[in-house]
Amino acid sequence: MNVEPWKTASQGAVSQAVSGIQYLLKAHGHAVATDGSFGPGTKAAVIAFQKAKGLPADGVVGTVTWQKLVIATSSGSAGDAVRAVQQFGLLSSPGDEPLVVDGSYGPTTTARVKDLQRSWGLTMDGAAGQEAWSFLSTFAPGPRPWPLVKQGATQATNWRVLAAQHLLRAHGATITADGSFGPASGNAIRTFQQTLRATFISTTVGQLDWPALIVTVKLGDKGEAVKAVQTLVPGGLTVDGSFGPSTDAAVRNYQTMFSPPSDGIVGPNTWHTLTLAIFD
Repeated sequence: MNVEPWKTASQGAVSQAVSGIQYLLKAHGHAVATDGSFGPGTKAAVIAFQKAKGLPADGVVGTVTWQKLVIATSSGSAGDAVRAVQQFGLLSSPGDEPLVVDGSYGPTTTARVKDLQRSWGLTMDGAAGQEAWSFLSTFAPGPRPWPLVKQGATQATNWRVLAAQHLLRAHGATITADGSFGPASGNAIRTFQQTLRATFISTTVGQLDWPALIVTVKLGDKGEAVKAVQTLVPGGLTVDGSFGPSTDAAVRNYQTMFSPPSDGIVGPNTWHTLTLAIFD
C-alpha cells in the first residue's frame, strides 16, 4: 500500500488501466475485448481468472488480483503482456513518435518505461514488473498517487530527494539535506513511519508518508518545510528557509498554472502537484 498504490477496477470503469487488465487477461488465455471498458465480458473473464488462481471470485480487480494478473515484461519480451504496457503510451515529449502497440518490447518501449519510472521515483530498470504496474493501475479517473523517494536515490535521479530530506528535518530528523537519500535518510523515514503505524515500514517515502510529512506554509513562515517548498517550486529560488515575497510570488505563479487557487498557501493540494510535476 505504501510503495505500491494499486487502484481497484470493477464493472463500469473505463480507462487505460482497464485496457491493461484486458490485455493481461488475454495473455493468461482468456478471450476478452481490449476496448478499455469494464463490461460484463471483462467481469466474466476476471471471475474465471480468479477461480483459476484460487482467489475470491468477485469480478473486481483489487490488489491481490492485480498482483496475480501482472506478467513481468522487459526488453525482448513479446505478446499481449507487452501490449498491456504499450497501450498506455507512457511518457513522451513533443515530437516523439507514438508508442506502437505491437507486442514487441524493444528499445523504445524500454526507454518509455524508464521515463515512467523516473517520473514516479521507481527503480529505473526499464522493466515493467509489479512496482511499475502498481502505478500503471492508477491510470484511471480519480486522485493520482504520490511518487516514491527510495533509499539510494539522489537529487539527480529523483528531484524530490532534497524536499523529502528537508521535511524529515522539519519533523526532527538530524540528517543532512545533501541530495543523497542514503542509509541515514532511509533510517530517518523508517523512524518517522514507526511513529505513524505498525505496518508498511520501509526505507522509502511512499503513499502514506507524504501526507504526514508535508507542512502547510505561507508568507512569513520559516524553517525546513519552507526549504522543501523552495527546492520544488520552479524559478530557481534561494533555499534559505524564509517564505518571503519572492517565494510567495513563485508559489502564486505556480498555483495559477497548476494548483489553483493562487493564494500563496502551500497546502496539501499544492504539495501534491509539486511532487508530481517535472521541470527540467
